[in-house]
Amino acid sequence: MSALHPPGGATAAHRDAVVSAVLAARELGAAMVMVDGRSGSGKTELAAVLAEMVPGSRVLHLEDAYRGWFGLAEGLEEIATGVLVPLAEGRWGSYESWDWEADEPGGRRVVEPLHPGGVLLVEGCGALAEPCAPFADLGIWCEAPEHVRRARASTRDPYDWSEQWESWARQEEALTYSRTPDLVLHTAHTAHPSDTPGSPNS
Repeated sequence: MSALHPPGGATAAHRDAVVSAVLAARELGAAMVMVDGRSGSGKTELAAVLAEMVPGSRVLHLEDAYRGWFGLAEGLEEIATGVLVPLAEGRWGSYESWDWEADEPGGRRVVEPLHPGGVLLVEGCGALAEPCAPFADLGIWCEAPEHVRRARASTRDPYDWSEQWESWARQEEALTYSRTPDLVLHTAHTAHPSDTPGSPNS
């Protein structure tokens, strides 16, 4: 188990169990589901599965707001203040995106308000950390050993970003976690997706 989050949370044997849990939470009124985990742990793939299986759901990728390789915390703050706060109040949200290829701001994006029965899947490193954690109706942590995560990263991208890996890991480790995940999914034996080139996603 990663030391990044408090101990606890029921272990999900497979993704179907996570899908069932999200469907059940939706029936009880859950509107924001956070999918967290370290780089290469399978977050993006799980969020894609949930978006396909949970009616009325959509995905918000935190990587779209990270301020490049050294802006994890700033991206989380951007999403919390610009999206999560207004959506929790029934308003439209917006955030300044990041263009990973150009390594510069990518323009402002608008996020529609939550609709009855709708679920926002907030996916990315830090989704269950401060300042995003208070908005989570359900929290899911994806767990995989570091060697598995690094192997996924090395095969999904056509270049070596080992230097960025270490600096990104330090930012992950600096995050503040006060919320215990509701579910922990061990993803070491699941396939990884083709992620956005040039970002630390999944």
